[in-house]
Amino acid sequence: MPQIFRAACLVLGLSLAWSAVPAAAGDLAIPGATLDAGNGQKVTLKAIALKDCNLTQDEATRLFSGALGREDAGAMLERMTAAEARIGEADLETGAGDRLTVKDIVAEKLAQGGAQTLTIGSTEGSVPDDAGASTLHFGALRIERVSLRDLAAALRADDPALAALHFSHLAWDGGEISAVDKGTPAGAPGGNRIILQIGAARIDQNFDAKGAPLDAAVSVTGLTLKMPPQSRLGAVLNAYGYPEIDGDFTIGGVYDPAAKVYQLRNYAIDLKKIGRVSVSAQFSNLSPTAFLGDKDAREKAMLDATLDWAKVEVSNAGLFDKVVAFASLSQGKTPASVKDDWRAIIAQAPLLFSGAPAIAVVAKELERFVADPKVLTLNIKSKGAPLKMSEFAHIADPTDFLNRLDVSGSPAPSKPAKPAPGARL
Repeated sequence: MPQIFRAACLVLGLSLAWSAVPAAAGDLAIPGATLDAGNGQKVTLKAIALKDCNLTQDEATRLFSGALGREDAGAMLERMTAAEARIGEADLETGAGDRLTVKDIVAEKLAQGGAQTLTIGSTEGSVPDDAGASTLHFGALRIERVSLRDLAAALRADDPALAALHFSHLAWDGGEISAVDKGTPAGAPGGNRIILQIGAARIDQNFDAKGAPLDAAVSVTGLTLKMPPQSRLGAVLNAYGYPEIDGDFTIGGVYDPAAKVYQLRNYAIDLKKIGRVSVSAQFSNLSPTAFLGDKDAREKAMLDATLDWAKVEVSNAGLFDKVVAFASLSQGKTPASVKDDWRAIIAQAPLLFSGAPAIAVVAKELERFVADPKVLTLNIKSKGAPLKMSEFAHIADPTDFLNRLDVSGSPAPSKPAKPAPGARL
């Protein structure tokens, strides 16, 4: 449903832009306004109220009706101030019939391109389709200490990233997205809709005076995916004992602008009764330009950064065992025989890459995991010269690239020490 997400981003972006606001003059009210982007795309705003705003009634009306050009609108937003900006409802429509309704948009203490808080009461959306409309419902959203720096420059350059949206805290009640699975008949038992439910989400982050990120922590809990029972994927999941997939998602990282070092401390998805995948890494020579420059400068800074190390960890919470059991039943073999077959196939992998040591280590760790499916760990760093991120983007010779990697697995478990002579057991 890309239209829905683009619509959500547009309305949220407009909400934040309206909260990019310098000190009070009077209260203004605009019953309604429509911003027409052409081709059937428009945003209708209802019940706009500005408290202690420094704009005139005419300026506010022209701003919210879209009568100003991009640069003039950006300049006005940057000089605007208000104690509160409230929009009762924002309705977005596209030429394809997609609709999105955002209710109760409130920004407080707007000044100098930012707001103390931004809240949204709810969001409802619909994308029509021959098989049936896809829908979304999002709950309440609260963002604190919002900053939309360089908005005018972003509008002038047509580069939204230049606006540098910053906020210190975000709390979201989550919501639900529902879409029709076209491969499943409407009358099928259990229905034919794919349902993605999102629980509570939280983001906490800090920035330095120039706007470079210092640290961030993201968590999304209560992720649930439900497939139609009669769909292909639904039937497979049910066969494995998963009528739905439940999980949580977390990200955490810190950045030192002076040292130009970013450490990804945790990037993990934990699927209940299935398994957990987590990644951590450290990058050096990552200039603040990667977060603050224009589009080309940001891209160059990212490609110039080097990977110091990375760690990948996979934990089994039940899925691997179910796959082995299913394979053993379908092949008429014991689980041990199935594992032996898989380990024999994995052992041949290094031959496909001219015996690259990195692949040999990965194969060894995979064999160990298949034999005892608990945790698979891979540690990655470069051999010799630092490994630039640009080398990941342009791999001409896979074998040569792999030979530049130093890969290690989990340390072998230490053997218990033998008791000293005469020791009591």
